[in-house]
Amino acid sequence: MKKGLLAILAIVALMTGCATSAEKMARQAEVAAQVKEALQDRHYKIDVHMMYPRRGSSVNVSSNYSLEVKGDTLVSYLPYFGRAYNVPYGGGKGLNFKALITGYRSEPGNKGLTRIQISTENEEDQYLYYLEIFNNGEATIDVQSRQREFITYSGRMDLY
Repeated sequence: MKKGLLAILAIVALMTGCATSAEKMARQAEVAAQVKEALQDRHYKIDVHMMYPRRGSSVNVSSNYSLEVKGDTLVSYLPYFGRAYNVPYGGGKGLNFKALITGYRSEPGNKGLTRIQISTENEEDQYLYYLEIFNNGEATIDVQSRQREFITYSGRMDLY
């Protein structure tokens, strides 16, 4: 009796595990399709959670900081810690601006990774944004500026 009951429980646990695994794989495929579509449309937003300045330790970002691409426009709302070389009095705009994208290059990488290079400028500086976006929505943003030190962010794509 006990052996039969244990066998039935084992079969039920195995079937439940398979169903959960199938659901998880279906959800991953759905997220990957949403990420791919957003990148193809050039309409996506990355919510930033961590900041990695060139000097010092990483900083957990607690506000609604993000980087958004809307067709030919870049909306950068990112905090900045680091050395500034030649900026306007008071610090200027930093990495908080909206500007036209002057260059955009996207190429696929290994295992669902997409690498994107975005160049833009405003009246204060010229910027290069290097994005690495995985098919699960996780992202890394590297920002290179002429007037400020290099800085890195990590976050997740906001899938509408």
